[in-house]
Amino acid sequence: MVYDLIIIGGGPAGLTAGIYAMRAKLSTLCLEKQNEGGKIAEAGIVENYPGFESIKGFELAQKFSEHAKHFELPIIHEEVEKIDTSSKPYKVITKHETYEAKSIVIASGSRYKKPGLNEDDFMGKGVCYCVMCDAFFFLNKEVIVLGRGTSAIMAAYNLKDIAKKITIVTDRPKLTAVEKIMEERMNLMNNLEIVLNAEPIEIVGKEKAEGVKVSIDGKEKIISADGIFISFGYVPNTEFLDGSEIKLNKRKFIETDENCKTNVDGIYACGDVTGGILQVSKAVGEGVTAFTGALSSIQKE
Repeated sequence: MVYDLIIIGGGPAGLTAGIYAMRAKLSTLCLEKQNEGGKIAEAGIVENYPGFESIKGFELAQKFSEHAKHFELPIIHEEVEKIDTSSKPYKVITKHETYEAKSIVIASGSRYKKPGLNEDDFMGKGVCYCVMCDAFFFLNKEVIVLGRGTSAIMAAYNLKDIAKKITIVTDRPKLTAVEKIMEERMNLMNNLEIVLNAEPIEIVGKEKAEGVKVSIDGKEKIISADGIFISFGYVPNTEFLDGSEIKLNKRKFIETDENCKTNVDGIYACGDVTGGILQVSKAVGEGVTAFTGALSSIQKE
């Protein structure tokens, strides 16, 4: 079977494109390697998505998923290994199957960026990425948020009522957020300490993580804690595009024009995988734009 449209990714951008595609009566398939809804499910309280003054991240993700299922969007949980754009119909290849489509929308999202230390040695042993997933393990304990900018501030804020003490350790001279309201809330936290200009060297500990060794002004010191949350932002999920014709920028995000079109005819990209501001509102908007472009491409055939 040749689908009109295959959507790679079932986060806010991909599900939005899928909802529009099903309403347009296109033969559509969405491929998602994990649970649909995307990273927003790991957020704490979301206050900047229109229509919801305040909603938990996992509840918003669930609403996206339920909306798509209401329109009977077919979702298959498989990881895409590569795509073949050498000829039409395009081929989307997973470990178990090869799917064909007239047009493709790539909404594969992003994942946590690693600091490149020895963090993998302590995964599940005091080192975490997802605050909403793992914060409970550090109830009334001292934790470090190792990271930068908005990501680190959000992590610290979501820990404020759980951890006894939170220390943000950043290699930057200043800690700023995209939304200034988050900086204001951070400044009101009475269990927060911020360590600036601290270049991380390694995570220290024996059987579990016990702190972070850093260099400050050329002097090494160990900042101790019961747990460490890593919050350096995100990198795009574009490995499956290696060897394809689709252009990526130097940070490996997909390059698109104002219509979410890639350099390959009939292939569009939207959401976190295109870079820029990684916000759910942006993802949803780009999902509509990408679908519109894909529809136009299909109708020309």
